[in-house]
Amino acid sequence: MKKSKVIAVLVAASVFMAFAMGSGSSSSSTHDSVTVEANGGSETTVTAEAKSETTADIEYEISDTNFEYYQNSIGVTEYYGYVEITNTGSCDIYMKDCVFDLEDNNGHLLQSDNFISHCPEVIAPGEKGYFFNGIGSSSFDESISLDNGVKLVPQINLKKATGKPHAFPVSDVDYRAGDYGDVKVTGRVENDTDKEQGYLSVYIIFRDANDKVIAIDTTTVMSEIGAGMKGSFDSSTMFGNENLKLENIKDVEVICEETYMQF
Repeated sequence: MKKSKVIAVLVAASVFMAFAMGSGSSSSSTHDSVTVEANGGSETTVTAEAKSETTADIEYEISDTNFEYYQNSIGVTEYYGYVEITNTGSCDIYMKDCVFDLEDNNGHLLQSDNFISHCPEVIAPGEKGYFFNGIGSSSFDESISLDNGVKLVPQINLKKATGKPHAFPVSDVDYRAGDYGDVKVTGRVENDTDKEQGYLSVYIIFRDANDKVIAIDTTTVMSEIGAGMKGSFDSSTMFGNENLKLENIKDVEVICEETYMQF
C-alpha cells in the first residue's frame, strides 16, 4: 500500500503541438493541436517546443499535453486527454473553461466535447493547472471513422483571477489495486473553516516515475463536513481510463477546493 501526493498514467501515439493566440483584455484563447495516429498505444512524444503566450496581464505556457484513444473491454472506443498550463506571468490565472474539438488530419471536425474539467480553479505564478475530459474518459460516436487520424484541438479560455478559492487540507491518502484491474484511491479532507461544507470535489493527479502526469480523475466527498471535522473519499478508476495501471504510478497528488466562479 502506498501513500503520496498525486499520480498519473497515460499513453498515446505520435503527438505534436501548434499554438495560435487570440486577443482580449483580461482573457486569452488559443488553439493547440495534439495529433494522435490511428494506431494509438505507443509512448507519447511532444515534437514541438511549448511556447509562451501573452494576452494583457496573462502569461502562460502549454507545458505538456497528452491524448490517447483505445477500445475498452466492451468494444467501445474511448478517448482521454489533458492540457497542462503553466503560469509564467506575475498574476493569478483563473482556469475558466475549455472545449476539446476532435478533428481528423484534414481539419474536419469529428466530435466536440464541452464537458471538460479543470483543476485547480486558480493557478498562481509558477504553478500548473490542467484541463482534462470529464470524469474518467469519453467515447467516440459509433458512426465516426478514425481512419484519417484524430487531433485533439483544445479551445482554452483563461482569465486574470480576481480571487482565489479556499483549499482544504488532504491527508491519509492511499492508492492501491482494486478488485477489477482498477486503481483505488482513498483519503480524508479536513474542513478547516467555520462553516459546514457539502459534497466537495476532489481531484486526483497520477504521475509516473519521471514525474509526468499520466492521468487525472475526479471524485466527491459524499457527505457534508461540519466545521473543524473531516470527511472521506473513496475513488476508483474502473469507469475511467482503462490504460491506467498501478505499476505505472509512482505518486499521487490530491487537490480539494471550494467551488469558485468568476465572470
